Amino acid sequence: MQRDFGSQDTVTQSTGDVIGYEGGSVTLSCNFTTSDSNPYLFWYIQCPNDPPKYMLRRDKYSNDTVQEYKKRFNAKLNTSSVPLTIEDVQLCDSAVYYCALRLTVTVTL
Repeated sequence: MQRDFGSQDTVTQSTGDVIGYEGGSVTLSCNFTTSDSNPYLFWYIQCPNDPPKYMLRRDKYSNDTVQEYKKRFNAKLNTSSVPLTIEDVQLCDSAVYYCALRLTVTVTL
């Protein structure tokens, strides 16, 4: 049995702080490459002293967003990116944000 974990799949986020102003909006970048024809992209938020928490998922056919993030957080899946936009920025939005790509697994028997 051979497993291919998509060695050519990559996710890249910008490094460093993104500065926003209370009441304004900010966009966090997430670029990816994958051989998957229907990639699943995820955004997570990690507040100080907490583990990462699932926020939303985007794929070609559907969207899923946790209720508490539906109002101000949005991500649009493009061909090679899924930027996260935060509207009406609040002080409590100060956190670390992670973008992740679902692994593509091919099993050959």
